[in-house]
Amino acid sequence: MKRIWIFISVIALVAFALSCSQQIEPTAQFSKSKVAFAATSSVTSVSASAKDSLTSVVSLTWNDPKFTAGGINQSIFTVWVSPTGTNFANFGSKVFSGVLTGSLLGKELNGMALKLGGTIGQTITLDVKVVASLANNTEQISSNVLQIAVSPYGDLSLTSSPTKIITSAANSLNVGATFTWNTAFNGYSGVKTYQFQYAAHGTSFANPTTSSVTGYSQSFTQNVLNNIALGYGIAVGTTGYVDFRIKASNESGDVLYSNVVTDTIGTFAPYNSIGIIGDATPGGWNNDVDLFRPDAVNSPTSWTVNVYLTGGLSAKFRADDAWTTNWGDTHWPSGTGLENGSNIPVGASGYYQVNFNSATGAYSFTLLTTPVYSKVSAIGDATPGGWSTDTELTQSTTNNQVWTGTVALTAGGSVKFRANDAWTTNWGPGTASPTGLSGWGVLNGGNIAITTSGKYFLYINAATGEYLIGSVDNNAGAGTPYAQIGIIGDGTPGGWNTDTFLIQDPANPYKWSGKVTLTAASAKFRADAAWTVNWGNTTFPNGIGTVNGANIPVTAGNPQITFNSATGEYTFTY
Repeated sequence: MKRIWIFISVIALVAFALSCSQQIEPTAQFSKSKVAFAATSSVTSVSASAKDSLTSVVSLTWNDPKFTAGGINQSIFTVWVSPTGTNFANFGSKVFSGVLTGSLLGKELNGMALKLGGTIGQTITLDVKVVASLANNTEQISSNVLQIAVSPYGDLSLTSSPTKIITSAANSLNVGATFTWNTAFNGYSGVKTYQFQYAAHGTSFANPTTSSVTGYSQSFTQNVLNNIALGYGIAVGTTGYVDFRIKASNESGDVLYSNVVTDTIGTFAPYNSIGIIGDATPGGWNNDVDLFRPDAVNSPTSWTVNVYLTGGLSAKFRADDAWTTNWGDTHWPSGTGLENGSNIPVGASGYYQVNFNSATGAYSFTLLTTPVYSKVSAIGDATPGGWSTDTELTQSTTNNQVWTGTVALTAGGSVKFRANDAWTTNWGPGTASPTGLSGWGVLNGGNIAITTSGKYFLYINAATGEYLIGSVDNNAGAGTPYAQIGIIGDGTPGGWNTDTFLIQDPANPYKWSGKVTLTAASAKFRADAAWTVNWGNTTFPNGIGTVNGANIPVTAGNPQITFNSATGEYTFTY
């Protein structure tokens, strides 16, 4: 055992001696460069366009940093680009090797500017410097900081002609604005798709309306622009702003947005007549049942009506009693109508509250509860029985929801309708209805004021709430509707010789309407193409015509005209 330990010790001593005899080579040491490193730029501002994408838009030069090892051929130079004042916390870059100059192409600088927060068409100031280092990225030194103002361009550019449009009913079918754009993703050979978008101004397209487009242009009529503006809350008769842009996509999943175009749009009260038509409606496919606007000032595109519909058939909405503009869809009982869309299928038969938005196309049908009452009467201090005794009306033989009667009413009092001689069910004007001679009554609504004593023809549809109170002296007579109502006068197309006939509402035979082109002169309404019964007054654009009254002064235009042959009420809406 002792000999073994002696042997191990000898081997250890020999190994130590050999290790001490070898020399270790030291690592080569080079002193850092002390040369002042600086860069210069060929420009201080760049305003390029898509055509400059492959062209050098800025050239940078810098001096040799004189690194000890390798010389210029072993040096790399990285151009850093960052928003001014951010101390290069976030930057774009491009690398050059073994050279003392370098260029940025239009697309390179443009891409950096956009990624660093730039906006197409708006100037952003960028800090630029050159960072020199050895090939292994050691010995880094930075140049001075240069500033370059850049106006980023878009590969996809949108324009509008014009950018300010004052719309009007008279020119509603004329082109209001045409938008054009260029090809996106220049040089890309795959499939590209485009979408046209618009949104309320200043919302950054948080909830845009989007439609797929082909080609490179899109035109909108004044009517469409008006509806868009109204849909975004721009009030009737005012101007406001709407933002437009193009979204482009390609097969690689890349998405590109154009610049935002902001158009100024002046609005008008659109579609002064909206009707529901179809074999499910009282007028069939020939005559519309007119809808009305509960709040034409604040919600000019919201329309409603209560009407009886036949199940298993269909209906559509249309404007101005014509097929030029109409809406439909396949969904029931609610949906979004498309222009020239499909017929709307009607479910079960019954009375419905119909709502329609002419700006968005949204519609809904709500089935109403419509009991048949044994009695419907008039009551109030304007009636013979005051507030204690009902004056009974007569039920129609053709519609068990319609009740009429001739009643003597006293000025200074008021009247309401009620069912079964009890206050459980009663009707009067609501906040969305006028308190005048006609309107849409609601349950527990207000009282109807009577301003002139006399005999009146009373009418109410207990299912829809529609009512009227017309003076018998004003030729409402016993309530027999006229066969024809026309407008006549030197302000009308037929002059004083020929009537321009209005359209009778199939749900209420005393209501007439039509869109008529007028000149600045005068007009009157008359019944059955004869002067036996005619109405006029000096007030315009609204009033109550009296029998053999004065000529109505009218202004030039193409208004929607309404007339109630029981009450004499008329409106001209331009």
